[in-house]
Amino acid sequence: MRKIGVLSVAVLMSVFFAANVIAADKPEFEWKMQVIHSPAHTDFIQNQKTAEKIFKATNGRLKINVVPNGTIVSSLEAFQACGEGVFEMHSSWPVYARGVEYAFLPCSSGNLQMDVHDRYVWMYEFGGWDILQKAFDKLNLKLLAVEIWGTEVLMANKPFKSIEEMKGRKMRTSDPRLLAKNNVAGITLPLEEVFTGLATGTVDMAEFGHLKYNEGLGLTDVAKYGIWPDFWNVHFVTTVVINKDYWKKLPEDLKLIVQMAFRSDEFNHWTKSQWTSAVAMKELKKKGKMDFMRMDEKQFVPLRKQMFEIEQKDIKKYKGLTKEAYESIYDFMEIWYPYKSISAWWGQKLEPEEQMGFEPGSRQ
Repeated sequence: MRKIGVLSVAVLMSVFFAANVIAADKPEFEWKMQVIHSPAHTDFIQNQKTAEKIFKATNGRLKINVVPNGTIVSSLEAFQACGEGVFEMHSSWPVYARGVEYAFLPCSSGNLQMDVHDRYVWMYEFGGWDILQKAFDKLNLKLLAVEIWGTEVLMANKPFKSIEEMKGRKMRTSDPRLLAKNNVAGITLPLEEVFTGLATGTVDMAEFGHLKYNEGLGLTDVAKYGIWPDFWNVHFVTTVVINKDYWKKLPEDLKLIVQMAFRSDEFNHWTKSQWTSAVAMKELKKKGKMDFMRMDEKQFVPLRKQMFEIEQKDIKKYKGLTKEAYESIYDFMEIWYPYKSISAWWGQKLEPEEQMGFEPGSRQ
């Protein structure tokens, strides 16, 4: 009897492992995920690795094929296409869909808006996630993850120190509101056209992403200056979403794996954007390819007041979810900013060598 029992267990184990092999060869679910990035970007690679983890964690039951921007549809059509079922998943900037729901703008971007820490706290602790999901409901999309980007850098061939010096110029940007109020022409070129726009002089300057991302777009090859801080589009958001109809078909255990996998990489996205940009700046400076500078920060006090007036006009114009988003952000700021200011990191206002406690290069 014991031999029969052992044999039965062996047979069951063989069947189990065979089933797993079959599952890996023939996934129960196979999806396409178009992302806004190109294969040269770390963001594309990260999404690929997340998909690989999901494939392993589900024993091959779910396979997600990650494809780069433009493979199926253009960047400006992708959210709508995903919601219509052209492909199952998508990752991009929701601000691209503000024509469908204007609230995508305050939820994910904006002139002189919150930094990454503020926005994550607002998203997860003050209802921002729920408001963003309401916006995606209009596109038949389920929100899975929020990736908040590192500090953007302005690419230019002149050392602009203030918005006053930018008057009469043309700037590629995702949010032209504050620029327009200060006589700067904001042009919203999509990703596919940014390099050509800056290289040919269609625009005098261009913001798109953090320094390493811009290097991947080739912008550092056609610009002499990298300029901070990113008052034009502060720490903007990309999101990972899935078509709701396909999401409903997924078993609960696979839903949990997909959610946990993409959310677990939110922080990795942030750290990669910061570290790779720091390394890129060091290398570009060493090669003498670019100079880096910071704008005069005194201008931002009156500019933020201008921005608040612009936001009030948007609330009256768009109402609904746009008003809900802005009112939520204002309520959050009233609680958060006093705490954020008094609890700020000890070295916030010190020079780099003061923060380190030694002179750069002195340890060699």
